[in-house]
Amino acid sequence: MVPWIRADTETSPVVDSESTNRGIIRATLVCVSGPDLGTAFPVGKSSVVIGRSHADITIGEGEVSRRHARLISTGNGAFQLEDLQSSNGTLLNGVRITKPTTVMVGDRIQVGRTVLVFTQHDELAERVERMQRLEAMATLAGGIAHDFNNALSVIMFNLDVVAAELPEGDGRASLEEIRDATTSAVALAKRLLRLGRPEALPFVAVDLLELANKTSAMARRRATAPLEIVIHVEAGTRALGSYEELHQVLLNLCLNAIDAMPKGGRLSIAARTLKIHSDEALARQLPGSGTYVELTVTDNGCGMDAPTLARAFEPFFTTKSRDKGTGLGLAMIHSSVRRHHGAVDVQSVVGHGTTFRVTLPVYTE
Repeated sequence: MVPWIRADTETSPVVDSESTNRGIIRATLVCVSGPDLGTAFPVGKSSVVIGRSHADITIGEGEVSRRHARLISTGNGAFQLEDLQSSNGTLLNGVRITKPTTVMVGDRIQVGRTVLVFTQHDELAERVERMQRLEAMATLAGGIAHDFNNALSVIMFNLDVVAAELPEGDGRASLEEIRDATTSAVALAKRLLRLGRPEALPFVAVDLLELANKTSAMARRRATAPLEIVIHVEAGTRALGSYEELHQVLLNLCLNAIDAMPKGGRLSIAARTLKIHSDEALARQLPGSGTYVELTVTDNGCGMDAPTLARAFEPFFTTKSRDKGTGLGLAMIHSSVRRHHGAVDVQSVVGHGTTFRVTLPVYTE
């Protein structure tokens, strides 16, 4: 149940019928020699021109022709390289090409003094790696929380001892403040423990229309700018899960959306029932095919860039100031949805907003 994280850009990745079932295969040219050393150029079209100017991939050196070479997708994730009558030729693995030539992963393309390495990777493998990283971080967070909770237990015990012997007065008021702060820390430790120790939950039928109405009303009270809330949930749409946990999931998503719209905006909550086949279940990182409920939360706020999206669900990662966020909200959402045998993913466009999609097992009589 790893999140599928996608950042929309101006170019779309090359996708073929085979890769659609397994994830997205993306091609990239990585500069390993020349003025653009270290730059990764995504190959996001079926035909990509490499050159000094008027090109899809611009190389900043004088020995490269304005339109030097071209990469052409031939389908099924394969590409061919073609020289565009450049002034000093195009080399593939040190050999000058005279006709369109197939490019393999790891091949070196040389234009002028610049060397580009052709790479591809399967997004599904990337998702699996991200899932393993998230699980490892959650386990680490749970281990730290265990020791932290033990220390807090000692503090709470001694607070009780001191409170029993301390007379009424200013000192007692300070002690109560310490107790309140410690109680908050205990609650935080319990949340961290649940990150690293998935537990069985009593599942019931959760009415998503009722959940959306109740949660949106709470979220509206937190808004400090004009907020339009639109709910598109048919009556009778129910998920199988814990009402308390799903309420926290939806509330966190709504509050995040409000934070992303500091000047106000539009928040949309929608839900639908759908059948998911094995290929799509694999793409969404669900346990198998079947009938699910898809719950989406969409805002038209500031959006997230690709580096932020890639770390969105990591524990303690946050772009908010220290007084506004701990970086646990999305990590807790990911953990909760996983305990429900579901999946959560996010799509975002900088300046245009964000959509979170939570897929959950449907409740059946």
